[in-house]
Amino acid sequence: MSDPAKPTLAILLTCFNRKATTLTCLAAVPAALAGVADYTIVLVDDGSTDGTADAVRNNWPDATIVPSPGGLYWNGGMRLAWQTALQQKPDFFLWLNDDTLLRERAIADMITLHAAQTDPRTIIVGCTADPSTGDITYGGHRRVGNGFFRLSFRMLTPQEVDCDTMNGNCVLFPARAVAEVGINSPDYIHAYGDNDYGLRARNAGWRIVELKRPVAFQEENVRYTESTKRLTIANWRFVLFHPKGVSIREWWRFCRMHGGVLGPVNFLGRYVKMIAVGILR
Repeated sequence: MSDPAKPTLAILLTCFNRKATTLTCLAAVPAALAGVADYTIVLVDDGSTDGTADAVRNNWPDATIVPSPGGLYWNGGMRLAWQTALQQKPDFFLWLNDDTLLRERAIADMITLHAAQTDPRTIIVGCTADPSTGDITYGGHRRVGNGFFRLSFRMLTPQEVDCDTMNGNCVLFPARAVAEVGINSPDYIHAYGDNDYGLRARNAGWRIVELKRPVAFQEENVRYTESTKRLTIANWRFVLFHPKGVSIREWWRFCRMHGGVLGPVNFLGRYVKMIAVGILR
């Protein structure tokens, strides 16, 4: 039975064929919450064939598991999870990547930080750190500048807390964000959905704040970073048309939405840079 004195939280995840990782992630949730909120799990299983859905169901019988035939990827899966969780009408929603192993009190600290804000129209971003170096790997982003390439972003410095947008590894949203900002855009399949949401929220007058103590240790996905760094004859099909590349259609939508009159410059500039990196490799 839920405690009416506690806020309610819907934890949103999407997964594909990494059962052990997903189970380890979910097992860390109770300690990360530390009893400050009542929670439910909403998991989209995006066509897994390794028994992930059954394993989650056996360990968390109250979880809402949404099956998918596959092909939703991160943004599509999280969008479906959020749509499903709306029926529960919780006080908060949490994006959580299933490879993010939360530390104790991580979610509790995010909820506490939100309560400390003078403006409830605030999104809280949990950053993650490399376990070897301590460098921040995912979290809040700031624009590099407002010049020609205004869609270039960097990680926050240790002194900064305000973000222009964010990675979607661990992000806390108060329920009113749905009415004022919406949920993940249907315009994206895998990438851009988290960055797009942050920029939309800022345009709607919302504040995005990073919790400075990392919520988890997590290495950067170097393989993904490397696969989208260069454009060559060997990889052009993947880069330009695959959901995990730099899809022409989706990157154009992002630039058109958030690049202003310089959107076309940002659109072409990224591919020119990738071609140059490929040539100089």
